Amino acid sequence: MKLAGLDFETANGKNGSICAAGCAVLDNGVLTEHKEWLVYPHIGYRWMCPDFTKIHGISYWDVCDCSEFDHIWPELQRMLLSADCVVIHYAPFDLRHLRSVLSLYELPPVEFDYTDSVDVSRKLFPEMPSHSLDAMAEHFGIVFQHHDALEDAMACASIIARTGIPEGYLRHFSTGR
Repeated sequence: MKLAGLDFETANGKNGSICAAGCAVLDNGVLTEHKEWLVYPHIGYRWMCPDFTKIHGISYWDVCDCSEFDHIWPELQRMLLSADCVVIHYAPFDLRHLRSVLSLYELPPVEFDYTDSVDVSRKLFPEMPSHSLDAMAEHFGIVFQHHDALEDAMACASIIARTGIPEGYLRHFSTGR
């Protein structure tokens, strides 16, 4: 199965304030393509909350000369749509930001199948005290730098490449307007 791990880091609490995006494509568990983008958030969404910067280490000065989301979207969308399934760790967060940023830039609708690696982890490993990305990665011996968009994308896709997707855990995302 071809999986595309997806992760966003955000500038602040506003939906759509994406300041970094990472995508890792795994084909039968083998990394075949990966890309990380620093993103200059949409106007009005650019304030970098110090608490967020402490988490991911991205400052305004890191992104102020970068492309905005509408410029990276064609390549990111191509990578996502090349997969049988997009994998996201705690999908409500990333999908909320994706839906918002696509709306902000008035980009065409998109749809894809996805699974949430948190939900899969809770289903398959109910005895674990935590199903956070770092706890699950440690369980599988995956070494990564948490809160780096590409590393998080690779980690969650790698988890699902090892566990598979239980029946009923494949969902559909659509921005259909």
